[in-house]
Amino acid sequence: MGFFDQMKAAQELMKNMSPDELRDMMKQAEESKRMLEEMVKKTVEEEIKKRDLISRSEAEKMLRG
Repeated sequence: MGFFDQMKAAQELMKNMSPDELRDMMKQAEESKRMLEEMVKKTVEEEIKKRDLISRSEAEKMLRG
C-alpha cells in the first residue's frame, strides 16, 4: 500500500471518529513517536560505544593536541 493510499485510508477512518477519539489517537501517536525516538537514540548510543567511536569535539581536541 502506497503512502497516498495510506493517507486516504486514514482520512476515511478519521471521518467517523469523534473529537475525543481523534484526541486519544493523536496522544497515542505522539507517545509512539516518543518511544521510537528513544529506541533509535539508545540504539545509536550503543552502536557508538560498541564501535568505540569518538565525537567530533573529541577528534578536534585530539588534533589540536
